[in-house]
Amino acid sequence: MLAGVAGVVTVLVSLAAISLVGAWRTPGNQSFEAKWADWLRGHHAATLANALEHFYYSQNAPPKGGRPKALNPVPTPSPSSSPSSVLHHAGLTRGGVAAAAAVPQHLPPPAPVSLVVSPALPGEGQWRPAGVTVDGVPAMYVSQFRADTVYTSQITSAVWIDPTLLRLALVPGAQEPGGTWPQPPDITGAALRRVVAAFNGGFRMQDAHGGFYLDGRTAVPLRANAASMVIYSNGRVNVGAWGSEVRMTPNVTAVLQNLVPLVDNGRIAPDASYGDTSLWGATLGANTVVARSGIGVTSSGAVVYVAGPALTARSLAESLVRVGAVRAMTLDINPEWVTFNFFEHNRSVPWEVTGVKLYPQMQRPATRYLGPTAESRDFFTVSLPSGS
Repeated sequence: MLAGVAGVVTVLVSLAAISLVGAWRTPGNQSFEAKWADWLRGHHAATLANALEHFYYSQNAPPKGGRPKALNPVPTPSPSSSPSSVLHHAGLTRGGVAAAAAVPQHLPPPAPVSLVVSPALPGEGQWRPAGVTVDGVPAMYVSQFRADTVYTSQITSAVWIDPTLLRLALVPGAQEPGGTWPQPPDITGAALRRVVAAFNGGFRMQDAHGGFYLDGRTAVPLRANAASMVIYSNGRVNVGAWGSEVRMTPNVTAVLQNLVPLVDNGRIAPDASYGDTSLWGATLGANTVVARSGIGVTSSGAVVYVAGPALTARSLAESLVRVGAVRAMTLDINPEWVTFNFFEHNRSVPWEVTGVKLYPQMQRPATRYLGPTAESRDFFTVSLPSGS
């Protein structure tokens, strides 16, 4: 009997040691805990990973009720440090000669966000310019609000992006989807001079139930009906179900798929419940209220990113609709992976870049996605167009 117990203990200790060493040897800049969870899921131990995450999140569940003292500071760099000023200062516009200022074509600013918690915080639901301006026109706005009437001390943030002024790009990660690509899995070189923001992509490919396509190459096959973020050669961005609302055309440059649509035609997916633990929350050990992120497009063609530290599938979908999304999908979830960073450029040295988080609870550093450390998962950059 004792020998049998000792044998079981030996096996368990050996398996634990193998998993810990495997996680330690995993490349990437994520935390060791995240590497260990990914290693377990990748080696047929998802049940154990879910149990460990369930324990962690149950001990760190967001509080119900309450009221924050104020909204978070909006990361708005001064005009002298904006990339637009940097490029003009460095003589990098239109063949090296700064052109006369002209107001570019752009989308109208977003309307205020409807609120569900009363009384409102000062400035709640209002959009404030954030980050770069392009020839004096704000290209991004940030709004902050409470997502529901339960977690009223938790602030959800949204970023509105004008794709007529800025360009979004999909960057492959070192592990997701992996492989060798012309662009490195971080922001370096010429891309560093024009980048103004970057944000997280979707789940790991094995959990996303979707594919990855970039510049004529399919790393993971695209799946019919999967929620898909599509970037076109003219800078336009769309989100929809693959094969019906969006499909492959000659001007598609990038496609990232993640699960199924969360919002379609302005309506929330029926399965997007407050207690979902299968479709949009299975990887979190049945914890439904966690950090989540999502992406959508408005009727005018703007891109909206939403993230918060205490969201369910339903409250994320509701938040996306409230900020104007007519079609939307979930991106990555849990505090380790939800990231949106604005980037500020040194006026005299354009390649010297510092980061500012969208909101302070985001766990990863504000320099995430900047080289030289390779990013393990796919992500998106937001940059000034090459002709700026």
